[in-house]
Amino acid sequence: MKKQKVIILGNELLDKQDSAAIHELQEGLHHMDQFPVYSPDLSWFEQRVAAEKQQIRKKLIRDLSLFLIIALIILTGIIVSLFQMPVLFIFLQLVTTIFIVLYTSVSLLKKVSNG
Repeated sequence: MKKQKVIILGNELLDKQDSAAIHELQEGLHHMDQFPVYSPDLSWFEQRVAAEKQQIRKKLIRDLSLFLIIALIILTGIIVSLFQMPVLFIFLQLVTTIFIVLYTSVSLLKKVSNG
């Protein structure tokens, strides 16, 4: 923080500056009160909320559809590999398990060493 120099003024000069500052602040506040304030109708807010809800609902449906499609593709691949190539299925299961254990261990070690 920058240090400011303090200048001690005489009481008379200080009082004049204070009263001038107070007067300017009051005039500024008076001018601010004269500006018209526009607040929209309740129906405008209701329309905004309804539009936002509809947008959120569309995004949710899109995300769920994408999730289900990807999940079906993954499950189909796993089932096909289980019945067509059981050795490959077991290998993938082992590699995935080892990867998850290693990834979790590394991330926990990073968290402990940083924290």
